[in-house]
Amino acid sequence: MEDGEPEVTHTEASWLPRIQALFEVLLVSGLVSSLIAVLPFARLIHGNINVMSNAHLMAGYLMIEACVTFLLLLIILKLHRETPAEMGFRFTRWTSDSLIGLAVVPLLFIFGTGIGLIFQTFFPRYFMDRNPLTEAIRTPGDLILILVAGLIAGGIKEELQRAFILTRFRRHLGGATLGLIIWSTAFGSGHYVQGAQGMLSAGIFGLIFGIAYLARGSLVAPIVAHGTYNTIAILGYWFTVKQGP
Repeated sequence: MEDGEPEVTHTEASWLPRIQALFEVLLVSGLVSSLIAVLPFARLIHGNINVMSNAHLMAGYLMIEACVTFLLLLIILKLHRETPAEMGFRFTRWTSDSLIGLAVVPLLFIFGTGIGLIFQTFFPRYFMDRNPLTEAIRTPGDLILILVAGLIAGGIKEELQRAFILTRFRRHLGGATLGLIIWSTAFGSGHYVQGAQGMLSAGIFGLIFGIAYLARGSLVAPIVAHGTYNTIAILGYWFTVKQGP
């Protein structure tokens, strides 16, 4: 050690990666990206305009937030000389992973329906028979915008985000299982605009996506599952509710 250079103790050396990993998790968690994404809509929000009630505004917000998250992820990975492939963003077993992802989709609908029935039966005050986000879809153009936003901001962005956070927990913050529990809870809480029922559903879905990712070590299965579920749910709303009698 050179003269004047501060000595790094073993305790400090062991805690520094943890503090850095925690900072990176918070950075990618959506706190920063959501704040940046809402800035272009600040004047509308101050004018008491609900961004989430307009498909164009909602899609714009979701896409900006996704792009900021992608940029943060790339910067952090670049600084660590890591690649998205190390998080499981690779396609070496894409056929089997895709089939597993598709097999997960019915499970998501079963859980979603079951949670809806529980709320309808035991907590009718908090039961929601419609998703307030899909209610913003009023025209075919709105439908396309929300489908694209659902695939990119949901199916891809949220799964990359989940994989990064679980990887950081596995390496520095107490293990992937702890990370899965914490992030699934946070993921569900982030869907507060959909009410208690939506938050619980999102939390359980996040848990399922995380299990699929950890079991396969690949992002393909959760991306396929998440993207397919979002697409079917949105199209289902459009053709059965919006276009219904």
